[in-house]
Amino acid sequence: MGWAYRLSGLRSPGQILRWAGSQLPILGVAMILCVPTALLMGRGIRGTGAAGLGIFLLLGVGGAIALTLLWIGFWIYRGRQLTTLNHLLDEIDRFHEILQAIEILDELQTVNPQRSNLENRETVLEALYLNRESLICALKTEAILRKHQRFILRRQDLFASIEHILTTLKTYHIDAEANEYSRLLNQALQIGTSVYDELRQLS
Repeated sequence: MGWAYRLSGLRSPGQILRWAGSQLPILGVAMILCVPTALLMGRGIRGTGAAGLGIFLLLGVGGAIALTLLWIGFWIYRGRQLTTLNHLLDEIDRFHEILQAIEILDELQTVNPQRSNLENRETVLEALYLNRESLICALKTEAILRKHQRFILRRQDLFASIEHILTTLKTYHIDAEANEYSRLLNQALQIGTSVYDELRQLS
C-alpha cells in the first residue's frame, strides 16, 4: 500500500522472505548513516584504542538495526491505520484466488475432456464481473475519502457551523415574523382607534 506495510498480505513463507529481502536496502542505508557517525564519534574521543573503536562500531551497527526497526514499525503502524484499504485488498486477493481456481478447472478440462466443467459458468462469470466492478468502485471511493481525509475529519466542525447558520437564519426568520406581526397588530390597532373615534363623533 504505497509505503505502508500490509501484514495481512504476508501469508506464505515466500512472501515473508521477499518482504524481508526488500527491507535489506533500508538496513544498508541505515548502516551508511550510523556506522561512520559512530566511528567518527569514537575517533573524536581521546584515548580510544582499537577495542574502543570496535565498541563504537557495534554501537553503529546496533543503531542502524534500531533505526531500521523503527522505520518498519512506523510503516506497519501506518498500514494498520488504513483498515478499509486493508480489507479491500484482502477481498481483491480472495477474488484473484477464485479466478485462479477457475483457470485451474479450465486447464483440467483441456487435459481430461470427460471431466465435468464448471457448472453454471455464465452465472459464475457474471457474478465475478459484478464483484470486480464493485471492488473497483470501492477502491476509487476509498481513495477519494483518503484524499479528502482532512476535510472529513473536520466534518463535525462543518456540521456544527451549518447547524449554527441554520439556527441563526431561523432566529432571523422568527424575528422577521415577529416584526411583521407587531406591524400588522399596530396597523389594526390604529384602524380600530380611528373607527372608534369616527363612531364617537357620529354619536
